[in-house]
Amino acid sequence: MKVPLLDLGYTLDNGQVFRWSRDGDWWRGVVGSRSIRLLQEGDRLRVEGDVSTAFLRRYLRLDDDLEAIYEDISRDQCIAAIIERFRGMRLIRQEVWECSASYLLASYSNVSRIKKMIEALCRTYGRRLPDGQYAFPTPEEIAEGTGDIGICRLGYRADWIRCYARAVRDGDFDLEHLQGLEYEQAVSYLKRVKGIGDKVADCIALFSLDHLQAYPVDVRIARAMREVYGVSGSYRKVSGHARRHFGRYAGYAQEYLYIAEDRENRKGLEPTPSCRSPSR
Repeated sequence: MKVPLLDLGYTLDNGQVFRWSRDGDWWRGVVGSRSIRLLQEGDRLRVEGDVSTAFLRRYLRLDDDLEAIYEDISRDQCIAAIIERFRGMRLIRQEVWECSASYLLASYSNVSRIKKMIEALCRTYGRRLPDGQYAFPTPEEIAEGTGDIGICRLGYRADWIRCYARAVRDGDFDLEHLQGLEYEQAVSYLKRVKGIGDKVADCIALFSLDHLQAYPVDVRIARAMREVYGVSGSYRKVSGHARRHFGRYAGYAQEYLYIAEDRENRKGLEPTPSCRSPSR
C-alpha cells in the first residue's frame, strides 16, 4: 500500500491512540475488532490483518494534505521547527465510541496507565480475537457483561464507563447525533457525560469528530503555551488563544507541540531544538 507523507512511528506513538505497540520493526494494534500489523518501508506500508486499504486511508487520515496544513499552521518559528523535526506525523481518525470511552478512562492519568486500563477493560468485556488479542468492547458488552470490572483497576472511572456505556446503549447519549454537531455544540453535548470535561471533550472532538480546530490542553501543552507563547490561565483562555493563533488546523499544531514535549521528557532521546523565543 503506497502512502503519502507519513511517519508511522510518530503517528502511532504520540499519545493519541492507546492500543498500538512496536513489535520489532512492525507496529501491532487492535482497532475496534480488527487486529492489524503495519510496517513502513519508505512510502509504502506492508499490512497484515483483515483490513481494507480504504479503512486504513481513513484511519490514518491519508486524505489530509499535510503540506497544506503545515503551511497553514506555521505561524511562528517554534511550530515551524517542530514540524520540521516530526514531519509525517498525522492525526488518527478514530471511531467515536472507542475514542470517547478511551478518553473517559484517560482522565487524570498517563499514557502507560491508560494503556493498561484499556487493555484490562478489553480482556474483561471484549471478544477474543483469533490472534489472542481482544476487541474493544461495545457499549452493550460493558453494560450487560458479567465480568468483574474491579479487576480492571479503573478506580472511580469504573462508575464513569459503566454509566456511559448504559447511556449509549439506551440511547440517552446519541453518538449519531453527536457526530452531526458543530464543534462548540459537540463539546457541550459531550460534557453532559460524567467524567468528561473540557480537555477530554476536546480530545474526542479532535480525534473522532473531525473538528480539527479543537485544541486539548493538558499539563504539557499548558507548559508549552506558557513558556513558548506566554499564555497561561484558564483552560478556556489557553485553548481559545491557541485556536485563534493556529486557526482551523489548531489540533494538528497541538499534536506537534505535544510530541515535542513528550520527546523532551523521554530519557536518552535528543531534545527538541530550542524555540523559546518565537515571533509573536
